[in-house]
Amino acid sequence: MAILEIKNLSFRYKNKFIFDSFNLDIERGNWVTIAGPNGSGKTTLVKILAGLEKSYSDIKIFNKPLKKKKLYDIRKEVGFVFDTPENFFACETVEDELAFSLENMAVNPKTIKKKITEISKTLKIENLLKENPYNLSGGEQQKVALACALMLEPRILVLDESLLMIDINERDEILKLLKEYNKKKRVTILSFTHNLEEAIYSDRLIILNDGKIIIDGAFPFVFTEERIMRKIGLEVPFSIELSQKLKVFGLIDGLELDLERLVTKLWK
Repeated sequence: MAILEIKNLSFRYKNKFIFDSFNLDIERGNWVTIAGPNGSGKTTLVKILAGLEKSYSDIKIFNKPLKKKKLYDIRKEVGFVFDTPENFFACETVEDELAFSLENMAVNPKTIKKKITEISKTLKIENLLKENPYNLSGGEQQKVALACALMLEPRILVLDESLLMIDINERDEILKLLKEYNKKKRVTILSFTHNLEEAIYSDRLIILNDGKIIIDGAFPFVFTEERIMRKIGLEVPFSIELSQKLKVFGLIDGLELDLERLVTKLWK
């Protein structure tokens, strides 16, 4: 069953169509990565889903129309993590920032405190709780923004280039945590990025260009279309390039995005 439905989305910016009759369905519990070069429409689509941009279309989330009067109900169940989280901070400490949304929903203070402890430990930001979020590094701010979204226990988690500034090793740990979160709680994850390496745990990968879906499918299928991705300016991960060459020589039998797994296959 589709948890998110977009029908005939049209959106103009300065008399130019960003989207024209765009359609997309997202199934519950899936991790879907939407990748594309700058200007492909990724951020515009996120803003439309967040209600920050008005569009002419039929969009339903949880079978509720994305209209102004429904926004509050929808936002309680959809966590958005943007690429510039500092624009959305409202408090003087990270701890207060994590508590902010739940306090506005009148959640029990003991419950809030427990959730702050659990989530800050999971994302390894316990040492930042008393810090001012505006004074943190970009990567730290992105981790705090992700923690704020997880505090709400959303049914849909939307990530807009939201791991870009996090150290590559920490980013991989967070992706693994999110995959566990995705599977255990059946949380739908919708990730927008130009970094195809972040698609490693996706169930479905969509390549977007000029407001149109040009490739849509499971991980192995999408990366067989690398020429199309190169043509629109997307950088194909090194591990994919390497595994394609190894496959030609019969050293492995399929494409592999994870370098560690690729090395393991070679040693077998």
